[in-house]
Order: sequence, then C-alpha cells, then structure tokens
Amino acid sequence: MGFVRPVIVSIAALTLGVALAGCKSTGVAYNPPVPRILYHHLYISNDSTAGAITVYDLPVTSSSTPSATVSVGTDPGMLFVDGKGRLFVPEFSGASHTVQVFRTPLTGSSTLAFALTTSQPDPANVAEDASGNVYVGEVDSGGYIDIYNGPVNGAASPSRTISNNGVGASGLKFPYDIAIAANGDLYASDTSDINQFSPPFTAASVPSASATPNFDNYGLRVDPQNRLFVANASADGVVNVYTQPFTNTSTPAFNLNVSGTYLYGLAFDGSGNLWTVDGNGVLWEIKAPISSSSTATQVLTGTNGYGIAFGP
Repeated sequence: MGFVRPVIVSIAALTLGVALAGCKSTGVAYNPPVPRILYHHLYISNDSTAGAITVYDLPVTSSSTPSATVSVGTDPGMLFVDGKGRLFVPEFSGASHTVQVFRTPLTGSSTLAFALTTSQPDPANVAEDASGNVYVGEVDSGGYIDIYNGPVNGAASPSRTISNNGVGASGLKFPYDIAIAANGDLYASDTSDINQFSPPFTAASVPSASATPNFDNYGLRVDPQNRLFVANASADGVVNVYTQPFTNTSTPAFNLNVSGTYLYGLAFDGSGNLWTVDGNGVLWEIKAPISSSSTATQVLTGTNGYGIAFGP
C-alpha cells in the first residue's frame, strides 16, 4: 500500500501536465484560458486579511467554505490564471514590487514557484497574450504596464514598459485591471478612462481608443464575443458592457445591475457565467448567456474579496 499514493499523484500530475501542454492560451481574457475539464477551484484575493488567497472547491454555493487559505504577501490585487494553469498574484501594496506566481491547485502548503520583478512599486493586475507574453498593470502614480517576453517560465524583469505618455483623457494613471482580447488588443480600466492599445506594443504606445464613461473603472474582462465587461466602482454595483467597435466615444451597450455598492474583480467560469465581488464582501454570479436582461444572484457573503479567478 505504500506505493499507491505516489502512483496516483504521479498520474494526476501527468494528466494535468498533458492537458495544459496541449492548451495554448488564446489571448482572450476569458479567465482562465485552460481546458474546461480542469476548472476545479475559485481563487479570491482577500484584502482584509493581509496577504491571503482563499480557495473554494467548485461548484461554489451559498454553503461553501474555503478549502484552503494561502499567505501570499501584502494586499494581493487582481488575480489571473494563465494557459499553463499558474496563478499570478500581484502584490500591490508590498515592498517587494513583485508578482508572485503559484502552481495550481493551490493548497495550504503551496509555496511560491517564482516571482516577476516589476518596474514600479504597485503591481495590480496581470494578463497574457496568445504568444505567452505577460502584461502587468501598475497603479503607481503615472500608470505603467510592464511587458515580459514569453514564454515566462521563471523569475523575470520586464523587457519594456508602456508608460503614462499623457494617454487618454487624463492619462494612464491607475490601470486597475487589464485584459487581452482575441485580436491582441490590450484594454486597461483606469481612474476615469478605458484605454485600448493595439499591437505592436512599445514603450511609447498610446491608446488607439480611450473612452471616458465614468469614474473608477475596476475589474475588466473580455468575452469570446469581444465584449468588454467593466466593474464600475462609482455606480453602485454596476457592470458596464461594451460592444465593438470600441472608440473614443463608446458608451456601454447595456449595464448589469449587480449590487448596492461598488464592484471589484471580474472572472468568467468554464460555462461563461460572470462572477464578481463587491465592497461588502459579497460574491455574485450572472448566468450565461449574458444580455441586457441578465440578473445577478448572490452566492456568498463575507469573502472580503478583491480579485477573483477560476482555475485548476
């Protein structure tokens, strides 16, 4: 019997490795870009417990409790799971200036796989394109987006950085979240702008479009229809939904009324359902297919959540 556990673990690891190796990230911020069969957990960054990620087994229901809690540093930001099933955790108020990377599934005994060093002190979010390049938005004064040439398989520093450059109506000041669309466009939700950047990206990149619909745009995701979903932290719990083409004069095609207070992170699960957390620590779900008539359902309370992601 002493050999049974190692054999089972090895087969599980091999199955996960083969499945992920055969899955290339699509570049769509339909988080996470891993095979649907491997969606087993919801990860939430807890901004009231210093440096904690809480893990929930799927399906998440009103009676769910965390299956694990992992210490990750100071004030973890928006979460991202990449095409290899790795969880990226930006530490946006810490002194280390890093994005911590963990292999999943995350357990109470998980340790850091490696870290990305950022150009500025306040990394807040992560995205990945179809080539495996990694992008990190930073909410340091002036606003920056670091770019790491892929594939990223260990500790690294950015190869180039998109800096403020006076972009948008008020500048790239606080990119609270970023996402990559299927066509490679990069979107950043900002203090008072939603900025779109088109490749190729350089240090001097400026937006190809910059809409200014409201103040305090937080979590941002792009779905397979190339619609932008933006958590509006100044409109009492509303998700703004934008359709293409995205231009300087774009306004939401429709709004999803979710909560009675501001919203933070957004994430899609494997079925296309949209999830978000609000300022009262409530976790919400909006069932697919999502349209102007969609409504939100309260799932959990007391999460103290900020960033959320689904993954292995």
